[in-house]
Amino acid sequence: MTVKLTSFIFKRRNVRDSYGDIAFFKIWIDKWEEDRKPVDRNSLILHLVANYSPDVEEKLLGNRRGLVDVPVDMLVSRSMIDVLNGTKFILNLTLPRKALTGKHMNALRELLPHYQESGFLFSIHEKLLSVNREIFNEYGDFFTYLYCEESVPKLEGLLTIGCGELMTGCDFSCEGEYEDVLVVNTLKHLQAAVSKLISMISEEASIDALADTIKGDPALVTKLLQYVNSPLFPHRKEIESIRSAINYLGLENLKKFLIAVWMSQFFGQDPSFVEFIRSMLFNAFLLEGLAQRLKGISRDKLFLAGLFYGMPSAFGVRPEVFFSSIQLPEDITELYRDDNLKPYLRLLDLLESEEVERYAESLGISGEDLEKLKEYAKESVATFMS
Repeated sequence: MTVKLTSFIFKRRNVRDSYGDIAFFKIWIDKWEEDRKPVDRNSLILHLVANYSPDVEEKLLGNRRGLVDVPVDMLVSRSMIDVLNGTKFILNLTLPRKALTGKHMNALRELLPHYQESGFLFSIHEKLLSVNREIFNEYGDFFTYLYCEESVPKLEGLLTIGCGELMTGCDFSCEGEYEDVLVVNTLKHLQAAVSKLISMISEEASIDALADTIKGDPALVTKLLQYVNSPLFPHRKEIESIRSAINYLGLENLKKFLIAVWMSQFFGQDPSFVEFIRSMLFNAFLLEGLAQRLKGISRDKLFLAGLFYGMPSAFGVRPEVFFSSIQLPEDITELYRDDNLKPYLRLLDLLESEEVERYAESLGISGEDLEKLKEYAKESVATFMS
């Protein structure tokens, strides 16, 4: 099976001032697919942060700023926004993903000055203003712009940005449709944190070390807190710290989460890749099941070696290019050159062929043992993906 990478198209729309000059750009991101499926507004900032780099910034913005929508409750995820160059962005605060709490409001008191000092400018969306006037009443001094799509509320001291079809009389106005600027391939921009963390778990790193590494990846911080506070894990109050999230999940669930994140970097939520993911996981668990025969290699390292083994050919790239692109830890890439492991990797190649039983027997694996290994892998995949 050949796999098409999930990519994103970065788009921009001109925002002109009253003289007709381009003042800044309105930023949008869509998935790069045949149907050009749009990205949800609430996840726009996540995709920007996850694929952000100075090179992307230069091509997307040049010498201008970019206006990007940010749900106001997501602004509180400080380490996520910190990855952006504040002098290049206007954060347009929009409706929250869920109800704002007193804790959110208190956090804004500290964070808005922090972001302002970093160079960010702020806009408030008319819809957020209409349902939560308190934000403007308390923090109005931090806002430079009022973003309008349907109406123009009267607020002293704010410059208005009109981006609705019939918006007139605003200080700035959006022009025409979004234009495609560049395509960002997730293979090229995949962050190293996930593969590094999986390796750290295998090496029994401390909770503090894991937490520090997670904090270094802003998008991962957000994903982890969303995951641990999802309906999958019912608990009485929201978990807000990385260390608490790790302690609550435990290392096995954390590893499961990390691998799911890693996979989603390539596949998103595309159901057409579910069978491919199952196949890669099957390889991982089957190789892990051979740990007693490969005593010099830990079960976790065998799992990772099996997981990534078939991916370069599926993506149509050379193994060294693929492993370098995803920044797979060196101790895992070294395994593929291990002479003791190579015969068992060959077993993975032959799983769907008629030769597999004869080849397994040449390794000292009986037909019965092979069936047990396959059953173990099948059950483990089912548990993992449940």
